[in-house]
Amino acid sequence: MRRLTFDEFIEERGSFDETVRRTPETATFCSCALWQLAAHTTMQRPEPEDEYFIFEDEGNWVVFAERGGRRVFYPLEAAWMFGSPLIGDPLHALDLLRRASQKHLESPYGFCFGGLLRGGRLHRAILSRQDECLQFEEFDATDCMEIDLAEGVEAWFERRSKRFRKVVRKRKLPDDIEIIDAQDISAEEIFERIVAIQQETYKWREGSDIFQGESYRRFYRTLLDLLHPNGNHRVLFARRGDEDLAYIFGGISGGIYRGFQMSYVETVKELELGNILQVENLRRRAEEGIKKYDLGMYSEYKERWADRHDEYCGVFMVW
Repeated sequence: MRRLTFDEFIEERGSFDETVRRTPETATFCSCALWQLAAHTTMQRPEPEDEYFIFEDEGNWVVFAERGGRRVFYPLEAAWMFGSPLIGDPLHALDLLRRASQKHLESPYGFCFGGLLRGGRLHRAILSRQDECLQFEEFDATDCMEIDLAEGVEAWFERRSKRFRKVVRKRKLPDDIEIIDAQDISAEEIFERIVAIQQETYKWREGSDIFQGESYRRFYRTLLDLLHPNGNHRVLFARRGDEDLAYIFGGISGGIYRGFQMSYVETVKELELGNILQVENLRRRAEEGIKKYDLGMYSEYKERWADRHDEYCGVFMVW
């Protein structure tokens, strides 16, 4: 068992991500270092007195950060808690957490877990340990929706309802609008264009747009900056002449596509450019060999698109 500093964890994130990809029953993209680090450095910035609780043993990982110097430790991404802070074999990782905390912490101390697949091995193992705790609480976390592209986009399309297929076939991109792949555009320009589109949406007008929150805006910009150097960003724009009308923004990690945000300017709502871009993005991702297309958190409209709905929960334990 070895303890790592935060900087050492960053240096070893490649090895960590390899383990994430082998870890069962997790939201893979959001458990990887890229997502965790982007969130931690923009939305849950640590205080000077906060302690990192990062351990590795035989390929199993425990990755937590203290909040407010109160001996309570959270995942690095604690806004949605998509990812799991225990990586590797579920039982071994939980055992590593217990051994590390007994050696390095004095009771009472608490851990907040996210990204637990409800009914999965890690969830069941944690439930079996609740009698050891001074306090134990379970709570709902953020569910995820997923599209299966293992057999290609046409197989996905055939699994949809007749009504869905009929509606999608009717959607046509107007002749005066083209779809632009942003792969060769700088991260700075991409983000500026994304925000410019957001500013023309009804959510922006109402003051409820996620990009109006400074921390969330920094988060998505950081994600883009981390993905862009290796060409792992995926952004499409729908454009009429010199005007961007819509976009879809996501990224690739470990062979998995994760969608981040998509939107369109309010004045072209009737063109359904968001849906057109989603279908086009599905086709392009399938063509490049993507098997898993993560739509992100649950939304009712995504039920028509998704093949799978994973229910996640969280647990707060005090020893």
